[in-house]
Amino acid sequence: MKILAIESASVTASCAVADDEKVLGEYTLRHKKTHSEKLMPLIEDLMQELGLKLNDIDVIAVSQGPGSYTGLRIGAAIAKSLAFAADIKIVGVPTMKSLAANVYDEHKLIVPVMDAKAGRIYTGIYKWENGECKEIMEQFPCNIDELIEILNEYKESVIINGDGSVNYRERIENSLNRKADFAPEVYNYLKASTLVFIAYKMAVQGDTVSAKEFKPQYLRLSQAERNRK
Repeated sequence: MKILAIESASVTASCAVADDEKVLGEYTLRHKKTHSEKLMPLIEDLMQELGLKLNDIDVIAVSQGPGSYTGLRIGAAIAKSLAFAADIKIVGVPTMKSLAANVYDEHKLIVPVMDAKAGRIYTGIYKWENGECKEIMEQFPCNIDELIEILNEYKESVIINGDGSVNYRERIENSLNRKADFAPEVYNYLKASTLVFIAYKMAVQGDTVSAKEFKPQYLRLSQAERNRK
């Protein structure tokens, strides 16, 4: 099964192609949010380097959200247009699960934290079991104090990653009722190679949708909608 993965939920613009779980290639940029200009050329260049055409792809994986509204819309538009053109299915991967899967530790809870600005975060709680990143608590929006309160109810050790783990590290260390580990910087950013790993597991289980059915999952209103309210 050949999978084309598209990651655009944050500042990262990334694409990867995998044959089942084997990543054949990946291009990633973390320089400005210019996904509308950069992402499609990255995909075209990667496919050309691998000697593949769109008809060689069996399924398209895309970060479903939450994340940047603009980034998610761009990723969704590209994924849907390619899926329509090739008449193939889409796997919508929860962004927090993809971020959590950057970190492999079977003995700790993995807690990804994405800074949503204005004092809000996106997060979730995950654990590795039998080679799969399992959801203990599905992704959700909250603030850092609410997350700390939730984590204080668990007894397991935790490892935290994502840009929120950097921005809120001091508050977490001061308020969590036990020591937390923080992932190295390299594991704090979304990437298509991790997205495609999660997508393969989902595709094998039949967790796919048509291009028409796929929609981003924002988890909160846009800034314009919040201002209007």
